Amino acid sequence: MVNRVGALIDHRFSLKPTSKEICHEENDPKRCYRNLAAGRRRLCTGRHLHTQLADYAFPGTQFTVDADANTYFNTNYGITISNAYLYKDSRDTFDGIGIANGTVAAIGTQQAGRIDFSEKTDYVTFDYLAIYATTYHAYATDNTEVASFSAAPGTGTQTLTAGSKLIAYLTFDSTGGYGTVSSLTYNFDGKTDGTNNGLPAVPEPESYALLLAGLATAALVARRRKA
Repeated sequence: MVNRVGALIDHRFSLKPTSKEICHEENDPKRCYRNLAAGRRRLCTGRHLHTQLADYAFPGTQFTVDADANTYFNTNYGITISNAYLYKDSRDTFDGIGIANGTVAAIGTQQAGRIDFSEKTDYVTFDYLAIYATTYHAYATDNTEVASFSAAPGTGTQTLTAGSKLIAYLTFDSTGGYGTVSSLTYNFDGKTDGTNNGLPAVPEPESYALLLAGLATAALVARRRKA
């Protein structure tokens, strides 16, 4: 699934889409997309979810993320946003919409916005607009930092990976209102049931044993041929 605070997708979704449909992952089988062109919302079942925060309709140009907005984001994208507000800003060259750190009332003071993943992911890629220098941190469930990135003023795209752990939440820290996330891409199976079936499969120990045995046999055969 794909979500963006800016507009990774050129269309926005209303709070009450008319229907749901499994996406066909056209062009790239590993990436799902959403499209309102046919008047319907597509839900992805593939691994990589691309989230456009612009899918949520909000009034004005600055709107502190509230419980209703989080119900939408959690239901559709498996994320919960805290201490952040939705914005519309032409400086966001991705799609003009995203989430900025802090609430609207806290603009101008040091703030850390946060995005929690209902089902942990092994990586997160995000588009950003850093009006001021912004630091992004990825944390595991035990609150240990697994990756970080410091963005100088400007726009860009960055990927954070979790190594041997999984990412539970992402924070973005800057002067309130000056550090943003315009879109997110991460592993999500489309269901907030506690199990992320979108994660790459990890080979079972037996698979490793069979692989090693096969390599050993191949090496033995090669030695005999040389002899």
